[in-house]
Amino acid sequence: MPRNPLLNKTTATRENALTERERDEFLAIKQDCHFASDRGDGWWHLTPLWYVWDGSRFFHTLGASRRHLKNMRRNPNVTICVDVDPRLTEGLAAGTRSVVCFGVAKLTELEEDEELVRQITDRVMERYIGPDRALYSDAVWAEPRTIATVTPQSWLTWDQTKG
Repeated sequence: MPRNPLLNKTTATRENALTERERDEFLAIKQDCHFASDRGDGWWHLTPLWYVWDGSRFFHTLGASRRHLKNMRRNPNVTICVDVDPRLTEGLAAGTRSVVCFGVAKLTELEEDEELVRQITDRVMERYIGPDRALYSDAVWAEPRTIATVTPQSWLTWDQTKG
């Protein structure tokens, strides 16, 4: 039986998947990701986070008190979702785009590699705050930072204006 082409407008399909170039361009847009880590009690911890995408990995800077750190120390598998849904304000024809990454996180503590932690934290702050980032330095560094470097293992992407 032939596949129903209307599915391209309601779910992820091969026909509406993003190319690698489209994915990377989408991830370059300044927007939050939704970051999920396994709490270990049957529930997932899901929060918005800022990120830097370098074309092969996601980088996140997290304060020492963040629940995600505890979770990733026990289980490094995470899910990241970056999406936009203009249908909510522009109507269904506007479509939606999404990138979901299933990845493995590596944590780098400040005392392990201070240069990397400071460099990535500064890159994230520059991306999201820009030239005023120095005004927030005290708040950002009020607790030690850890870098979570997420290496993608698989992807699920879609652009419902395609296909």
